[in-house]
Amino acid sequence: MKRVSLTPAVFHLPERVNQISETYGKQPIVPRGPALKPILDRLRKKVTEQLQVAETHEAVIFTSSGSGAIAAAVGSCIDDQGILVIANDVYGHRQADFCEQLGIRTIRYTLEPGTKPDIKTIEALLIKHQLGTIGMVHGCTSVCLLNPVREVGKLSRKLNCRLIVDAIASVFVEDIDVREWHIDCLICSTNKGLHSNPDLSFCVVEKSYLEEMAKHPGRIPYFDMGKTWMAQRTGGHPYTINIRALLEFEAALDDYIDRGSLSGRMRMYRDRLRILRNGYQKLGLKSFLKEGMEQQNIGTALFLPAGVDYESLAEDLAHWDNGDKECYEIYSAQGELSGVVFRIFNMGEYPLSTYERFILALESCLKKRRV
Repeated sequence: MKRVSLTPAVFHLPERVNQISETYGKQPIVPRGPALKPILDRLRKKVTEQLQVAETHEAVIFTSSGSGAIAAAVGSCIDDQGILVIANDVYGHRQADFCEQLGIRTIRYTLEPGTKPDIKTIEALLIKHQLGTIGMVHGCTSVCLLNPVREVGKLSRKLNCRLIVDAIASVFVEDIDVREWHIDCLICSTNKGLHSNPDLSFCVVEKSYLEEMAKHPGRIPYFDMGKTWMAQRTGGHPYTINIRALLEFEAALDDYIDRGSLSGRMRMYRDRLRILRNGYQKLGLKSFLKEGMEQQNIGTALFLPAGVDYESLAEDLAHWDNGDKECYEIYSAQGELSGVVFRIFNMGEYPLSTYERFILALESCLKKRRV
């Protein structure tokens, strides 16, 4: 039975990525040997080229999941003035939590999940508290909506503030204009839209900002952005880096490029979403939407129908078996929306027919639970 993952955590990957783990053990690469530099050089160049910022930004890579890149960004990028964090989903609050735990002067602009932040309120808070940095999430995965980073970036330019953006759930699958939106630090992961394992994370950072960071130590030694950047630009790394994961990262990136880069990825996801969202509508499921916010390409948040609890629905889908040799993993909501909303994602290596079969399975499981 094939377990189809309709979650943002792990899912089936391109064969090109899977082959790395099969072959790497036969010829491993020494982390501090001469073979590391060309791998780092290629990857860091390809990433900035794909984001069209090779002239203005550089990539800094960490052995960690996406949360490690969040820690690196907030631990290295924020000066003594402090930060305003826009917290309208679980991951915005995670960014603020990290800042507070590190002793950073933090003002948290808290909104209901998925609510569009108000630009005038942001401006007033920045001026009132004399803050030098704005932190926010682009793809609010806990509600599957997109924050207005372009608008906030325009404000950050006006007030001469730095802008840190968590794009873990949107990079390589949503339109992001790093330069036009005045993003100083873009926080990213190699899984989600890139379709690799969650073993590596990276930040794409404006060059003069990196030069500032290199002059003083970061708050977290392992995630010291300036120190790591200085090492990687000469082909090294301060600590042991996961080279197998670097090769998987490159394989996923090459696969992404060969399939048409951003336009190809967006087309793939929109074809899947057409099947899925049309299916949700026919099943009478209501999407979680907020005024002024756009839906993500990677998935959809849906309200649980009356009389249906998430645990039972997830259990039914996980044990689904009607002869197609597929069962399905879905995702619960997080925080205050748990028990009210569930989420279905459309990442990974699955044919369109998988999503058609899933809608039929979802219909059957909902009918059973509604009865």
